Amino acid sequence: MKLTKRAVSAMFLGCAAFLAGCGDSSTDSTQTEEINGQVLPTDSVPAIDTTTPPATDSIPATDSIPVIEFTIPEEAAEITPAMTIDPDTGKGLLLDDFEDGDNMSLLGENYWYTYNDNNGGADGDGASVILTPLNDDGYPKARRSDNGTNYAWAVYYKLDKGEYKYDPYVGWGVELPDSIDYSRFGGISYWYKGGAHEIHVETSDVEDYDVHLAKITVSRGWKKAEVRFKDLVQGGWGKEVDFDAAHIIKISFQAKGNGKNDSVLIDNIYLQDTSEVAKDTADMKINDPEIPEVTIGDIAISNPLQAKAMKYLDKGINITNWLEEDGTLFKGTFKFNEDDVKLMADNGIKSLRFPIDLDQYATNRDKFVADTTGTVELEFDDANLFAVLDSFVEWTGKHGMSFVIDYHEYDNSYNMTSAKKPGYTRMMANVWKHVAAHYASNSREDIFFELLNEPDMSKGQVTSVLWRAAAQEDIDSIRTVDTTHTIIFGDAKWYSIDLLKKGEPLKDNNIIYAIHTYEPFVFTHQSASWTDLKSVKNLMFPYDKERWSEYSADFGVTKSLPNGYRNSILNYYKIGNKEYILSLILPAKEWAVKNNVPVIINEFGAYNLKTDKQSVLNYMTAMREISDTLQIPLTHWGYTGGFSLFESTDGVKGTGLIEGMKEAFGL
Repeated sequence: MKLTKRAVSAMFLGCAAFLAGCGDSSTDSTQTEEINGQVLPTDSVPAIDTTTPPATDSIPATDSIPVIEFTIPEEAAEITPAMTIDPDTGKGLLLDDFEDGDNMSLLGENYWYTYNDNNGGADGDGASVILTPLNDDGYPKARRSDNGTNYAWAVYYKLDKGEYKYDPYVGWGVELPDSIDYSRFGGISYWYKGGAHEIHVETSDVEDYDVHLAKITVSRGWKKAEVRFKDLVQGGWGKEVDFDAAHIIKISFQAKGNGKNDSVLIDNIYLQDTSEVAKDTADMKINDPEIPEVTIGDIAISNPLQAKAMKYLDKGINITNWLEEDGTLFKGTFKFNEDDVKLMADNGIKSLRFPIDLDQYATNRDKFVADTTGTVELEFDDANLFAVLDSFVEWTGKHGMSFVIDYHEYDNSYNMTSAKKPGYTRMMANVWKHVAAHYASNSREDIFFELLNEPDMSKGQVTSVLWRAAAQEDIDSIRTVDTTHTIIFGDAKWYSIDLLKKGEPLKDNNIIYAIHTYEPFVFTHQSASWTDLKSVKNLMFPYDKERWSEYSADFGVTKSLPNGYRNSILNYYKIGNKEYILSLILPAKEWAVKNNVPVIINEFGAYNLKTDKQSVLNYMTAMREISDTLQIPLTHWGYTGGFSLFESTDGVKGTGLIEGMKEAFGL
């Protein structure tokens, strides 16, 4: 089978981020073995026929794709099944049980195909490779199984990000004939064994590859997955489209994760009739709200930095969805400009926090980090770095807003590995010395240096001890060239309040301490495509007994939702209120009072694309009231986009405050 339009379209499905699982809390502890120099996962299934590198249906036609040479021992003659599974029978439709051992579905007409991230698109090529069994013609095929059936569909894969912009992926699927009335189906079931993956139920209504999907967790033994169509969600990067089973055109699967080497076996794929789909059950109680009692003591801070923080860093906003967050460095084109700064200022915004991945403008960063002789000097693309920073320094000054240079490592290059390398922390310190030297002579007292946003932002594994040592190195480096501008520091694990209150102030008397809060997380991140809360919906703020339900499914609770989030929804009557958020933030203020230093919140907000608008305003009001009560300045995450204070006509340029936001945020 050649690389057809269906396989090409499927490749674009790799744009969604952050996979999780469905219905199984097992850990992903893949066992491996080495065969002819290739490390392959073992799955207790007897070896398959001798095979060759993937065919053209799994790798696009390009000479640049690496080919992995390997052989697999011949298939065993007899199999002792680990268990016995039977295909579903009933009013539904068995799509494929693979018992014929070929690569065509039981519905006829269409063949199973594979695809990967080697697509040659504008987002770069990944280097992932599918090591799936092939038939004599070089096409993917079913293989022998250990579940009591003769054959199952098997995919072995190596995931490698390569030059791809997003999470690397491989996938497999089959088109469905258009002669069947799919409107009578309400779900899909299948047996699987192996790594975490997604199942995609693709419809003709989706034209931008933002397909409806469910996430399935790892299972090292055969497990049945049952997915109701009502629980499917889109990836979140494209146009929102209602799911209509009548328009199903294909069923596909996808595995993601850089560096993973794993396998997935699939068997007995069955489309469930609507009468066979599991019904919602009443699994929650409708409780009266429980509001915690919070006692607030003395909040006075005599340090003049407290007054400075309140003056310059309250009612702030972050520029989001630009620069390195979009995956590109600044090259002279302003996505946001003075018009945006003026719009913010005219609407009462006092501070602009500017996320920028500073070290990506160090043109020889990796060489400097690797140097052990101390002879390599760090070099910079100053033309672009200071073109963008100086412009916003000028515009914020002109329109009366403070400016925070937020070193925001979107590439997560500061992590548990690099944090232990003296060369890397030395590089960070030199980056800050370079930037600080540029602004040392600027007389504005409302320019701030934020050392590093959420160290190890993607994984949060860097310890407070490592980060504080690196931060002190940054501070000392800055102070060799600039002794006047105020520095902002937040602790590890996403600016953790718990870590901050356990530590001591750093060795500098001109530091403001920052925390981030998005609690209750199940509310502020419901429906967010990059989280495990993709399916969660309808949570209001504050908790309202009259609007609550006995059915967790009404709030998007599915089998794929991790238990921690499920429990948060079950206990939402306790956490869905202002006082609960206050109780979490108060320890940071108490630490600040104890140490006579200011603390700020420079990230908070609620993802609002699908959330009840009044609930978002209620949340904003609660945060503003907490800020006023504790005298903690606030900077909101989001100008436009999913977290936004401003309406926009194109999703980018702001046109005015969201209705009701002026009063809610106290502007």
